Order: sequence, then C-alpha cells, then structure tokens
Amino acid sequence: MRFLRTDSASADPDNLKYSSSRDRGGSSSYGLQPSNSAVVSRQRHDDTRVHADIQNDEKGGYSVNGGSGENTYGRKSLGQELRVNNVTSPEFTSVQHGSRALATKDMRKSQERSMSYSDESRLSNLLRRITREDDRDRRLATVKQLKEFIQQPENKLVLVKQLDNILAAVHDVLNESSKLLQELRQEGACCLGLLCASLSYEAEKIFKWIFSKFSSSAKDEVKLLYLCATYKALETVGEKKAFSSVMQLVMTSLQSILENVDTPELLCKCVKCILLVARCYPHIFSTNFRDTVDILVGWHIDHTQKPSLTQQVSGWLQSLEPFWVADLAFSTTLL
Repeated sequence: MRFLRTDSASADPDNLKYSSSRDRGGSSSYGLQPSNSAVVSRQRHDDTRVHADIQNDEKGGYSVNGGSGENTYGRKSLGQELRVNNVTSPEFTSVQHGSRALATKDMRKSQERSMSYSDESRLSNLLRRITREDDRDRRLATVKQLKEFIQQPENKLVLVKQLDNILAAVHDVLNESSKLLQELRQEGACCLGLLCASLSYEAEKIFKWIFSKFSSSAKDEVKLLYLCATYKALETVGEKKAFSSVMQLVMTSLQSILENVDTPELLCKCVKCILLVARCYPHIFSTNFRDTVDILVGWHIDHTQKPSLTQQVSGWLQSLEPFWVADLAFSTTLL
C-alpha cells in the first residue's frame, strides 16, 4: 500500500502538493524528501511573485487600464505603447485645430492670390485689346467692359497696380483722330473719370495727369474730353468729400483753364466742373469766387457771343447767389 501511494504521488505533482499540505510532516515517513523539496521551492516562488504583484498594485506600477504604464522593470504596458498620442488631450486637439486653421488660411491666401492674378490678366487683356483692336464695334465693346471692371470695388488693388498702363491706354483712345470713333472716345473719358473716383486715394496723381495732358494737347476736342473726365470724377464722388485733400489743386487748375479758354465748348465744360466744386466744396471755391465771376461777367457782356451762350452765363452767375451775398462789397462794385 505504501508503494502504491508513493507512485501515485510521484506521478501526479498536484496530488502530491495536496497530500503534503494535508498531511503535515508526513512526507518523511513515506521516503519522498526530494519531491517535497521541489514542491516547497515552487510554493516559495509563487508566494514571492504574488507578494511582488501585490506591492506593484499598491504602488501603482501597472494596471489593467494602463495606469502609469510601467511595470517593475520600467517597461510600458502594451496599451500605453500603442497610445503614442492621446488625441483626446486638449494640447493635442489645439495643435490639430491650429494646424488646420493655418492650412485653411494659407489656402485662402492662395485662392485670393490666384484671383488677383486672374483679374490682373483679365485687365491686361482688356487694355491690350483696346489699343490693338482694329474693329470699331469690338473695340467699343472692350472699352465698355473696362468701364464695368473699373466700377467693381474688388478690383481696386489690380487697378492700382496697372494704373500707369490704364492711363496710357485711355490716352491713346482719347487721341484717336477718326471722327467715327467719337463714341469710343467719350467712353474712354468716362472710364478715366470713374477710375479717378474709384481710386480716390490716387486722385492727386490722376488729376495731375489729366491737367498735364490737357495743357499739352493741341486739339480742343481732346482737351474737352479731359474736362469731361474731370466732370465725371467730380459728379461720381459728389458730396462724399473723397477729394477733400486734392480739391484745392483741382480748383486752382480749373481756374487756370477758365482764364485761358477761348471756345464756348471748353468754357461750358470748365464752368460746369467749377460749379460742382462750389456746391460740394464751398469753402474751397469761396477763395476763387471773385476771379471766377469776373471772367464770367466778361463773357456775359461780350456781344460777339451767341445769345444762347450769354443766357447760359447769366444762369451760372445767378446760381452763385450765396457767394454774392457773402461778399456784398465786391458784388456791388462789380455789378
């Protein structure tokens, strides 16, 4: 019986472990000292490992949910190694949103730059067709397209970049010699006036250019077109005071033109410009009032002029009534 029990215990370590723990000290009586030593050694190893696990759990070395992500050997858990970037952290989210915002901003700038290049190419194409087109109708249609382009607020930046080229193209149109292109030239003068009104911050440069070309022109019909452009600019801006900084320059130039004109056509267009200044910028015109009416009275009493012109001059003088009243001493002496 003892021999059979010994074989059973040796063959089944689990039964041996159970037997040794149940029959305390009984192993020596069965002659099983070597096997019992192995069981005791395994039990000590298991106890040591369980004790180490308990200590690690208490210290927070690692846990099932990731914890601090380090075990007793300083290694990260598998879950922590896989979670390289915590996409739910505010820092990571803000970085992602910041990068996306920068990318969107760069894309928007690129689109605006592309649109600017596109508009600039369109304007260049219009100017090239205006100066090179031989067909009268197509050329007139192109000038009208330019007029529409100038009136669109979003094109101001492109207009400033191409300002010199626009002025050169308009100058060529206004100086066309053919009588058949009169409508084209009128549209060109309108474009010039609208350009000045649209780019009010470039008004000084444009007005100086207009008056310079007026003085250098030999033909009265071309001079008349430059005055038409001036009138269009003043009329478009109206009482918005956009030309306040340059109006003294404009008034001085118009006064100089008024003193030197010798045709009714130029006189009429020049006076119409001056009356716009008097209405929108009375403080500017008041300093030129005496010189202006002195010249108009001279045209009024000139019996060589047509009655229609004399009557028109009379109407201009009457429209300046507020200035006559403000300067009664001068008015009494002159009249």
